[in-house]
Amino acid sequence: MTDNKMFVEAGKNDALSIIGLRHKIWSTTYRGIYPDHMIDDFDWAWHEEKELSRINDPAYSVYLIQKDGQNIGYLTIHQANVITLQSLYIVSEYQRQGVGRAAVEHVKAFCRECDAASFICYCVPENVNACAFYERMGGTLIGADLTNDEKWQNSVAYQFTLA
Repeated sequence: MTDNKMFVEAGKNDALSIIGLRHKIWSTTYRGIYPDHMIDDFDWAWHEEKELSRINDPAYSVYLIQKDGQNIGYLTIHQANVITLQSLYIVSEYQRQGVGRAAVEHVKAFCRECDAASFICYCVPENVNACAFYERMGGTLIGADLTNDEKWQNSVAYQFTLA
């Protein structure tokens, strides 16, 4: 069962916390996947503007993931023709502790509330840990875009069907 207190809907005052988490997670998890300049020259203002636009857009649901009163990650769900888990970021110290599994359950509960039978997510294929996680969580590989000159721009798509 999902711990609803773990997932707190983000408001505009949370944008800086979210991008702080993004920068921290990119620095640890995505070093070697994303180009160093994307991490080292992180554009805080651009990311803040982007995050605020998501938080204020009713097609997006943005949640901080909290444990013991601390922000340990975030997830973003986009609802259009299909529900998409757009981002799931968890700081490395809290990975492999059931937080990701709880996040997937949270997205499934979101889908049920919307009468959706499935959701999709995209992942950079070089993030082999994330790909393996999505497969362990029941995601089925449904597509891949491996045509980009920059590897970090490639993606694989997973579909999760609710039981």
